[in-house]
Amino acid sequence: MLSSEESRPDEDATSRVGVLPDGDPAQLAAAVSPAYATWGHRVVAAIFDNAILAGTAWLALGAGFTPPTLTPVFGAYGAGLPRDPLVLVPIGAATILLVLQAMTGWTPGKLVVGIRVVRERSSGPAGLWTTLVRWVIHLLDAILLIGYLRPLWHARRQTFADGIAHTVVVQELPDLPRGPRIAVYFAAMAACVLGLGYGCVPANGSSSVPVVGTGSCALDGEGAALITGDITLGGSVSVEQDRRMWTVRKTRIAHPGATISWASRPSARDVDYQVELDARPRSENGASVVSRSWDIGKGGADDWSEVGNFTHTRTISPDGDVHVAQVELTDSDGATGDLGTDVWIDVRLIADGEVVARCGGSVTYDETDHHSN
Repeated sequence: MLSSEESRPDEDATSRVGVLPDGDPAQLAAAVSPAYATWGHRVVAAIFDNAILAGTAWLALGAGFTPPTLTPVFGAYGAGLPRDPLVLVPIGAATILLVLQAMTGWTPGKLVVGIRVVRERSSGPAGLWTTLVRWVIHLLDAILLIGYLRPLWHARRQTFADGIAHTVVVQELPDLPRGPRIAVYFAAMAACVLGLGYGCVPANGSSSVPVVGTGSCALDGEGAALITGDITLGGSVSVEQDRRMWTVRKTRIAHPGATISWASRPSARDVDYQVELDARPRSENGASVVSRSWDIGKGGADDWSEVGNFTHTRTISPDGDVHVAQVELTDSDGATGDLGTDVWIDVRLIADGEVVARCGGSVTYDETDHHSN
């Protein structure tokens, strides 16, 4: 027969076993279910992560590039990816974040707000394949943003992608010793702060500098519409300055143009003139061309036409008339930003549908050193 003292260890062992209280089944389920991440936490984490990708893209490629995102939407890359090899930098950053999420469940943004992506059944990391599938299926969430809003009312706070991939987002921090945990947290916080600074807080400035080529093409005409003259290649270069935190990036956009001076006989005063201009990167013969045609008329457009982006003055004299025309491409004429700063230009002067003069050459567009060849 055991004494009461001998039975106490068993009683103590029994007292250490957790027993769920009797009560409502919903309360019992709540006692064992994980703490799902709120919609607000998920939004803040997405903002942090996407800011990191946006900042990386800006540092590598400058403004104007749509960075990759962990929350994809339709039409983000409708214009295609740039040909610059540095495009691999933001793509690599997105890959790193996806791998971190696949292997640990955390990204810097998720770690800062204290949430984690895990498998619905095992509560372990989702793994690389499931993470990639979940990322692609987020496009389903992007339809009218309904899927991204679904955690607001869903019992397990799941988007459509979560439901299909069998993942949930829970409130959880890494189980690390205090020192490493603090170091990891502050590293993630620093990445998020830098991402916000470089990706979301621009301070812009811009200026436009005229570019006049030192070379020109002499013109010798055979008809009344053009006796003699010259074409000077030029235009302007706009310099956009983008300052973010401690870094300044300058983007130069060439606006190729030309100045045409010529003399015509008095008998050609009813002739209508046109100017055609083609521009392409000098180093790429097969590159796409930005082209435009201007109907500059008979003359008399003394002031710059903001609609047509040209001038055409005509000084009349008994011995012959003197014309001066200026034309210039603008951003609305095509992808002038893809021309670079070393541009090949072809210019044609047309009189009543007939080409009477042409000139071709390269112009280097820089805000300090201007020249043409």
